[in-house]
Amino acid sequence: MKTLNKIAVTFIYILININLNAQIDVIKDLADSSKDVISDISPDVIDAGCSAFSCCWDVGFQMFTAFIIEHHKEILDLRNVDPSVLSLELKFNFALGLHHSLDKNYIYVNYLPGIRANAGVFASDFRFNILTENTDDMPNSFTSWEWLFLLNIEPVETFRITFGTGIQKEEFTDKFYNQHYLGFKIGTFEGRDYIEADTRLSMDYASNKLPFFEGAISYNTRIINFNFADVYIRIGGIYQNYYSAHDIWAANGGLIFNLH
Repeated sequence: MKTLNKIAVTFIYILININLNAQIDVIKDLADSSKDVISDISPDVIDAGCSAFSCCWDVGFQMFTAFIIEHHKEILDLRNVDPSVLSLELKFNFALGLHHSLDKNYIYVNYLPGIRANAGVFASDFRFNILTENTDDMPNSFTSWEWLFLLNIEPVETFRITFGTGIQKEEFTDKFYNQHYLGFKIGTFEGRDYIEADTRLSMDYASNKLPFFEGAISYNTRIINFNFADVYIRIGGIYQNYYSAHDIWAANGGLIFNLH
């Protein structure tokens, strides 16, 4: 209960139209019309942000920092019952997706390899998002990568909240966007398996567009267990939307290696 009360206080401080088109070429056209969050931000926007941040720095930041330091120790104390609190995860995931439009349906294969490092309350996640389709028997792709800096909140060993922010880079446009992340992990069968749900949202602040949104849920069942590693099969579903105009529903699967 002590930890849950801290989480409630911390979250108060932290609070951070789908038109149907088709094909990856359409996504690329939408990407071309967007702006880069890094290169297009103005000095006035930076000054305004700094001014707003400074007003709540003293009280809010000190309270948040104290909570993070204490909770980091609490999470590491759970290592005997949840070894993943100090671990390296290698994810080999893919998704088979469908986009429906008035004239035809489009089939996609989405490759989602990634790696996540967990060290108590701190985590970092890197992932490729490689959306591919066959156009005139030739593969066409829209690729991006995401690098997130995350915080883990784990009040009990069977429940974890992960949230944070980072960057997304589109390889086609060579543009960067700010991406936010929120995820939940719920242990089942005494922690042997787990359910995972998460969402990613990329922001284009210059044009108020959403270049990318993703929501996913999966069941991960453990198939191999060693003292230093666990291997899971992932089965689930995933939804992606590009530029609020191109939505894809997909079945998601793969393997996860957790080294601890």
